[in-house]
This record gives sequence, structure tokens and C-alpha cells, in this order.
Amino acid sequence: MTIVVVGTAIAVLVPSSWTAPLFHFSQVIVPMQDAASGTLQSVVDRLQPAAGNVSRDDYDALARTQAAMEHRTAALALRAAELERQVEVLTATRMRNVDGGRIGARGRLIPARVLADDLLSWRASRLITAGSTNGSREGAAVMSNFFSIDTGDVDGLHPGLAIVLGEIYIGVVDQASLHTSRVRLVTDPATEMKVRIGRSGDGGFLVVERYFWMVGRGGGLMEIRDVEAREVNDGTVAVGDWVLSDPLDPALPSALVIGQISHVEKDRKNPLFSVLTVESAAPLEELERVYIYDPTEAPASAGS
Repeated sequence: MTIVVVGTAIAVLVPSSWTAPLFHFSQVIVPMQDAASGTLQSVVDRLQPAAGNVSRDDYDALARTQAAMEHRTAALALRAAELERQVEVLTATRMRNVDGGRIGARGRLIPARVLADDLLSWRASRLITAGSTNGSREGAAVMSNFFSIDTGDVDGLHPGLAIVLGEIYIGVVDQASLHTSRVRLVTDPATEMKVRIGRSGDGGFLVVERYFWMVGRGGGLMEIRDVEAREVNDGTVAVGDWVLSDPLDPALPSALVIGQISHVEKDRKNPLFSVLTVESAAPLEELERVYIYDPTEAPASAGS
């Protein structure tokens, strides 16, 4: 049944003219909207009737699985949209040889534990247990290791891309010492980054046809400014929409969920624009483990 669903997803999402030369690329794109949405719905169906009959730990695990599927659906859908619009990206995509156990032509994941919060209250950061001796570098992207399901052993530092797609982009390595690193969270006021906005709808995952600029606001929040008021009035963007990283950012292995729009208000300085408040999708206070993505390390081949 899985093979049939995967085959159907390929037929729906990938133009037939691309199919033959990009067979291996399609191994990454196939789970997209139909497959991911179906899996997500099955998780929701399991959650609702089981809530009163399972332990708190089991219920939390099911809720985490549901959230991971939502993140994965959004990330895969945005990736598909970018690939469909830009054929040249297919030839340069980082997601090659997935069936051989590689994230892509380059890159690896470095798992680390969270040691402590920042001592300075005005700065949003975390101290983690991976330093330069482990391959941590300043500017490297950091994502959660909270929603991963069926990840298997991560000691080899080369878990598949599917693991990452359920996770949240939480920040970058701001300072790397020999054995530890400081991670600047996306909520830190020093954060500035280009993002995309999208939502699940009847036609699948719908992405706004332009980029937005997001900055950290502190207090666990981010904001997107200079959003035209008409985009809010006509429902182009709304509370509950997902905010995702740039799918073409070479510092990341794929588009990753960052958070959700929690509030929309008019810009007090210019009523023609609106300000979007974004809450991180990661439970920052509960994070115990994270992944550092290192795009410069070539993973070992499957046969080595």
C-alpha cells in the first residue's frame, strides 16, 4: 500500500517530463501532501479517541508525533513548490542519494545536549555540548531534536533527511569553543532572516508567493514587519499560518518550520502595513537535545 501511495504522490507532484532523469530526486519529494496529510490524519485519529485511555507519557508522545507530521508536511510541501518553480534547483539539490543513507552531496548532523540557558536575561541563547572538536562552527544552523520519530541510532551522525523534516529551526551557533558552543536562538533580537509563509488548505499546502523578513523580538517571540495591510485583509496571511526558513538557504539541509503566526496588528508607524507576531514551534524550555547541521562535512558513502 505504501508503494502505491508513494507512486501516486510522484505522479501528482512531479511533472512527467522530470520523472525519468530525476528518479532518485523523487525518492525525497514523494511523501509530500497526499502521503504526509494521510499520515497526519491517522495520527490525529489515534490521538482523539485515545486521550482518555492512555498514560500521560503515551499521550505526550502521540501529540509530539502529530506535531512532527505537521512540520514535515509543511517542509515537504514548500520544498516541492520550490522544485516545481525552479528546474535548475533540481540539478543542484542537496538531497541526493537518500537511498544510500546520505543527507545529500554534502552535510551531516551533529547531535548535542543542551547544558544551560544564557546567563544574560536579555539574550536568547543556549549552551550545548558540541564544540569545535565535534565539528561545530560559528554560523552553523541548529535545529531541535524533540519531534524526531523512528530516528534509530544517531551516533553515526548521519541520520536521514526525514528526521530533520519533523524538527524546528531554532537558531545558529553564535560562539564555538573546544567542547561547547553557544546557540543564538531565532527569538534573540540579533536574529534577522528571510522566511516563507504558508498554510494547509483544500488544495494542499499553500505558500505565499513572496519572501518576508523576520527578526527576533526577545521574550520567546519573533516578528515580521512590512507586511502590506491588504495581505492581511484579503487573508493572504493570517493567524495560524506557518513560518518556514528559506528552502534555498545553503546553510540548511531543507526548508524547516520556525513557528506560527500568533498575532496580527497594524503597524503604529504606518497603517498601510501590518506586523506579524511569530511564536516558535519548538518548546524551547523543554529542549534537551539538538542537532547542528554542518554543510561542509561530506558524509561517508554507504559502502564505507
